[in-house]
Amino acid sequence: MKRVTWQVTWHAARRALFLAAGLAVLAALGWSVRGFESLMASGEVVLLDLAPVDPRSLIQGDYMRLSFALERQQIRLGAPTGTVILKLDERRIGSFRRLGSAGPPAPGEQAFHVRAQPGGDGVIVEPHSFLFQEGQAELYANARYGIFRVDAAGRHLLVGLADAEAGKIEPR
Repeated sequence: MKRVTWQVTWHAARRALFLAAGLAVLAALGWSVRGFESLMASGEVVLLDLAPVDPRSLIQGDYMRLSFALERQQIRLGAPTGTVILKLDERRIGSFRRLGSAGPPAPGEQAFHVRAQPGGDGVIVEPHSFLFQEGQAELYANARYGIFRVDAAGRHLLVGLADAEAGKIEPR
């Protein structure tokens, strides 16, 4: 009789453990989504100059491969990841000013988180692709800037692409 009771108890405990683990995963995902939604709603707008290429993927559909001007500069972070300080012009277009380790951003500047390129000679701005609805390639072909929402720590999200006049490209 004791053996049956132990098996029933173990089975119930294992089920409760799986339920608790599932709830923890859902809570972590919800927290992450909440953070991204907050960044999209309240982050500062920063535009980065880009050099787009327009490929097509059979799996992803239409997308634009992105290469940012910031990645073509010789910036040595000295660590795998770090922050650069961007100088913002009147249209909020960012250009490299200095490394974040040299001090916090001043008025008219914005912190921006980047990764070091392999070998350390340059930085990587992510993401490197922008997905859009099939058939919209012509609309995005003239994209000149990536539009990011950035928080005070430099965490950023790509939220759109902009044309030469820094106006957001909106699908019809």
